[in-house]
Amino acid sequence: MLNIGICDDFPINREIIKMIIRQYGEENDQTFSIWEFGSGEELIELLGKGDISFDLVFLDYYMKELTGLETAQKIRQLEQTRSRPACSIVFITAMENTYGLMPVKPLRILRKPVSPGTINAILTFVLSEKCKI
Repeated sequence: MLNIGICDDFPINREIIKMIIRQYGEENDQTFSIWEFGSGEELIELLGKGDISFDLVFLDYYMKELTGLETAQKIRQLEQTRSRPACSIVFITAMENTYGLMPVKPLRILRKPVSPGTINAILTFVLSEKCKI
């Protein structure tokens, strides 16, 4: 089972990704634990408690307080200070120039709107990587 975080300040965007993940799970007999966050602060607060870690996080770039990049930087800092395995980060953005996102080593950078096929390929890859561990 994968722990998946979806962080976007627009509920409809979270819902779309969640529906794609659930459909993939049904079609591939997989179970996912999906957590939704309306801001980077909510996600970092939960991770900071240390009770959970994520295998995969979908991050919107443009959010009200912390940007997706700032959120990803904090995720990577928490992983280092707590000796946790790195989670796969997927940015979902409308921005043109995504080069600045590379320092946090994202698995993928997706342009809005996302396609189910792309999300499905990401899920397949992350599941296969987790099975190698």
